[in-house]
Amino acid sequence: MLNPNLLPIFTCTYTLPLGNYLNQRRIMERKEFLKKSLAVCGLSLIPAGIIESCSKQSYGGPTNVNFTVDLSNSANAALAVAGGSLLTNGVIIIHTGGTVYHAFSATCTHAGCTVGYSRGSIICPCHGGTFNPTTGAVTGGPPPSGLTSYAVSQSGSVLTIKS
Repeated sequence: MLNPNLLPIFTCTYTLPLGNYLNQRRIMERKEFLKKSLAVCGLSLIPAGIIESCSKQSYGGPTNVNFTVDLSNSANAALAVAGGSLLTNGVIIIHTGGTVYHAFSATCTHAGCTVGYSRGSIICPCHGGTFNPTTGAVTGGPPPSGLTSYAVSQSGSVLTIKS
C-alpha cells in the first residue's frame, strides 16, 4: 500500500457509501486516479462539442457571382433534361423544366456542407436539411435560413448566372 504522505499529488481519498466499508477511506492509486480524472474531463467536453456543432452561425454562398454555362458543352449535359442539376463555382444550377433554370448557393446554411439535388429537392447530406428547388427556402431539417439565390438568364445555349 502506498503512503499518502509520499505522493500527495497523485492520491485521492473518497468515502464508500454502503456496507461494512461505511466511512472508511481508501487510497486511490495514481493509475486509477488518472483514469477517472480523464473520464470526467472527457465527459465534460461532450456537451461543449454538441453545442458548438449546432451553433447559430449561418453559412452563406459565394458573392460577386458572374459566370456562364454553355449548355451545348458535354460537361454540362446534366442540365439538358428537366430535373437535371449541375454544381459549379460553388453554385448549384437546377433545370426545373422547359427553359426554366434556378441557381442557388451550393453551401448549406446550417453547417457549410455542399448540397445536392435529388428527387425534386435540394438536400444537404450532412444533417438532412432540405430546400425548395425553385425558391431555395428551407423545407426541412436544421438549416436556419434558405440558400442564396442567383439570377439566371439564357441566351441561346448559354446560361448566365449572376448575384
